[in-house]
Amino acid sequence: MSADIGARVLTSAKDFGCGVRLSVGAMGDVDRLPRVTGQERSDDIPATVEQLAAAMTALGMYHGANTAVEHAAEAARLGGADAYRVRLANALLGAAQTEAMLADSVPLSREARFAAWEQQLDTAGAGDDPAKRIGFVQWQVLRAAGPLRMIAQNREAGPIPLAAAHAAEGLQVLLGVIAASQTAVAAGDVDTLAAQAPRLREAREALQSAIANTDVLLDMLGSVGL
Repeated sequence: MSADIGARVLTSAKDFGCGVRLSVGAMGDVDRLPRVTGQERSDDIPATVEQLAAAMTALGMYHGANTAVEHAAEAARLGGADAYRVRLANALLGAAQTEAMLADSVPLSREARFAAWEQQLDTAGAGDDPAKRIGFVQWQVLRAAGPLRMIAQNREAGPIPLAAAHAAEGLQVLLGVIAASQTAVAAGDVDTLAAQAPRLREAREALQSAIANTDVLLDMLGSVGL
């Protein structure tokens, strides 16, 4: 388990002079939505801070002037241009995820909901590429595991957050094995396939730890007749 992952803390959008806005827009027929894909811009060219700020402005989450001088000042305050852009991108991600959470609360058919979730992968450029799809899901699991690890560090939280953290770790490792195996099978790379054995054992260990911590609470409940 990487120690630095658990130490990463995403800050609120208010660090950028933003006010939180929560709203639910009307959801139309999925088939009538404009087609949005991830193919319109290169995966290797990240958005600029001006573009990120403009997107946040559209969501009502950024109230600055979106000027080079303003961004330079924030970059200096937060430890450099890269640190600032990462923070801004994550603030935008948080705003978009909040909107997605609220949108997901709207009653939809199973097909419409899966189509909406698939849109996320399509926009990320991972819709038609199995390797990219697994990599994107692995990245999402890795990010989700961070807060779980932080919660699990508090002994008062009990064994279940620790079980969840171990389960997330095991899932993240398994997704990595899937990604490596897909590429190796296509290339006939036997060495890479053989190298997945230690990773599989690592995943099994993490999942066994999740089960063991779950059993701790089950034993405690069983001791009082529950």
